[in-house]
Amino acid sequence: MDAEKQEKPEENIDDLWASALKEQEEASRIREVKREMIDAEGVGGGKEASEKLKRFLDIPLQVEVVVGSTVMTLGELLYLAPGSIVELQQTVETPVDIKVNGKLVAKGEIVIVEEKFGVRIIEIVTLEERIKKVV
Repeated sequence: MDAEKQEKPEENIDDLWASALKEQEEASRIREVKREMIDAEGVGGGKEASEKLKRFLDIPLQVEVVVGSTVMTLGELLYLAPGSIVELQQTVETPVDIKVNGKLVAKGEIVIVEEKFGVRIIEIVTLEERIKKVV
């Protein structure tokens, strides 16, 4: 009976991880279809625009996920030591910010399976919202 209890959590973890990988695979297929559409139709300027866009597809971008933040005094910071806990202002339910090159592009939720973690995108920031934050 103890063996059955131990196997169930592992199966659930494996199922969660398999589900996350399946979602990632589906997202990759959608991106590939979009790339094929760009290749076939171009972007507003026919094949020439499509060729120009292809040049940018391999440019590396810095992607960061902001889990939370807090404000501390210098004195509080100096007393931090290994094992110290820094309380963040966000709650566990609050979506995390996904930034590309320092600019907010999406919101997501943290996904943890076994010792690996990632972020599931739940909302893409619209162009209008990005412009509002700049102005």
